[in-house]
Amino acid sequence: MNKKISLSVIAPILNEEFFLPLYLDAVSQFADEILLLDGGSQDNTIKIVRNYQKSYQGLRFWQIPQEGKPYEWAEGKRRNFLLNKAKGEWILILDIDEFISDKFLNFFNKMLLSNQKTQVYGFSFLSFWGGMSCVRKNVVGDPCWEGPVYRLIKKKGAGYENKGNHSQLLFYGKYPFLCETAKVVEDITIFHYHYALGKGFKTNDNRQDDYPEISVGEFKGRHPAVIRKYLGGETG
Repeated sequence: MNKKISLSVIAPILNEEFFLPLYLDAVSQFADEILLLDGGSQDNTIKIVRNYQKSYQGLRFWQIPQEGKPYEWAEGKRRNFLLNKAKGEWILILDIDEFISDKFLNFFNKMLLSNQKTQVYGFSFLSFWGGMSCVRKNVVGDPCWEGPVYRLIKKKGAGYENKGNHSQLLFYGKYPFLCETAKVVEDITIFHYHYALGKGFKTNDNRQDDYPEISVGEFKGRHPAVIRKYLGGETG
C-alpha cells in the first residue's frame, strides 16, 4: 500500500548550487515529497538534484526553461505548475534560499492530529542582510518584505496569481490574510538567506523598486540546525 503523502514542499530553482545541498538536507527531514522546477540552470544544480534522487525517492524534478531575465519570470505560472503536480494534502512553499524553524515538524504533526479548521498558516519572516547577524526590518506596505508570510496551505484551493515576479499566493481566489480559515503562528519562522550567504550575495535589492535606504536590526536568535552546521556550530 502506498504511503499517504501529507506534506509536499515546492520550489522553483535557477542556478542554486550553493543553497541546494543545504536545502535538501533540511527539507528532507520533514517532507513526504520535494518538488523542484528548474528554469535552465547553467551551474551544478541539475547534477546535485540527480545525485540526491539516488538516496531520496521523494524528490521530483522537472526542467522547463524560463523566458526573460532571471528575475523577470512567469512566477505564478511556474509555482502553479508545482502546486498541480504535488500529491500532498498540505503544501509548504519554501524557496531554495529559505529555511524554516527546526520545530516545524513537531508543529506540523500536532496540527495534523488536532483536526483544526485552519487551512492556511502564516509564519514570521526574517531576511538576513549582508551577514548572519543583521536582519532586514519589515516595511509596512511592501508586500515583498512585510510579514507574516503565508506558506503552509491545503492543496485544494491553493493557487498563485497569474503574473510575473512576486506573484501572490491565493486560497480559493482570495489573499490568505482575508480568509477566515487562515492563522498566523508567530513562533515558527522562515529564515531568508539570499542576501547573507553564498558566493555573491547582494546588499541591495535589485529585483524591485526598493526604498532608498534599507533598515536593518541585530539578530539575537538561533539559526536553523542545518545553517548552524554549515557555519561550523555557530548559533548566530
